[in-house]
Amino acid sequence: MDYGKLLSRSFEITRKYRALWLFGVLLAIFGGGGNSGNVSNLVSLGRDGGGRGSGSGALPTLPSSFWEVVAIFVFALVCLLLVWIILSIVLRFVSRGALIGLVQELEAVGATPTVRRGFSIGGSRFWQLLGIALTINVPLLIVSLATLVVTVLPAISAIVPMIAARRSPEQIGGALVGGILGSVLLLCCAGIFLWIVTLVLRPFYEFFVRECVIQRRGVFDSIREGYRLVRANLGNVAMLYLLIIGIGIGYGMGMFVVGLILIGIPVAVGVAVGAIANSVGAGIVVGLVIGLPMLLILLFISGLYQVFESTLWTEGYLAITAPKTPGVAL
Repeated sequence: MDYGKLLSRSFEITRKYRALWLFGVLLAIFGGGGNSGNVSNLVSLGRDGGGRGSGSGALPTLPSSFWEVVAIFVFALVCLLLVWIILSIVLRFVSRGALIGLVQELEAVGATPTVRRGFSIGGSRFWQLLGIALTINVPLLIVSLATLVVTVLPAISAIVPMIAARRSPEQIGGALVGGILGSVLLLCCAGIFLWIVTLVLRPFYEFFVRECVIQRRGVFDSIREGYRLVRANLGNVAMLYLLIIGIGIGYGMGMFVVGLILIGIPVAVGVAVGAIANSVGAGIVVGLVIGLPMLLILLFISGLYQVFESTLWTEGYLAITAPKTPGVAL
């Protein structure tokens, strides 16, 4: 496999075909990894029990309309959250399918990538790509939760017998500290184990989804054939994977520096404006106005990288699955 050719071709495609950029940016916004769903945080509304009351300590009576407004607000928030989750799932898998399918068509028949064609390809393979993600990630989630449960066992096993035996607080505290240390150690080991599992699964997953989009296979056929391809070409896939990891490390270091600069500019300007105007509000407003374009720049750069990485995986897949000429090495 000519890795230099794969790199140069992937870079050329990323630079030349702007229709791919949209799908890369969508992946950057809605989860570029694509291996698992995003975890959304619910916003909880708390009550302040320390409010002022009358001399008797009674809480002030709130009108019923207040609670109606709160209920409407919570309902609207939940609806918006559900819409965002559904939209992120749909656009993530449609964009992933679009990037794979558009590059394959470009290489196979010279078809110029278009946004409309990308949505068509991604939409036609959405359910299959979602099925692959669920098939891989649901068992992985169960294993992760089970592993995390195991990590708390040392703390529980250390403190529960002490409490049952009515030991002194000092003895219980000492056992609790030892149990927590054991749990922390197990948690570190569990984290390393799950990281290794995810690292090993990544190249298999990339071939699963390309089998699904390019060969138009079903969920389990894609997994079965993708696994066979990786096993049969383990050396080439491993080298490609190491290359992508190395590029990703370099990209991450570069983005760290760029991010500091792009975030530092609005922060510095906002602080300066706030100091000059002697107004915190003015500084915040100016910082937000300048920071929004900076955020868009970061998303755009991240989107370009998503296009490049996806294209490199697709080019590697196409090189491995291309008809072999007798006597010519891959």
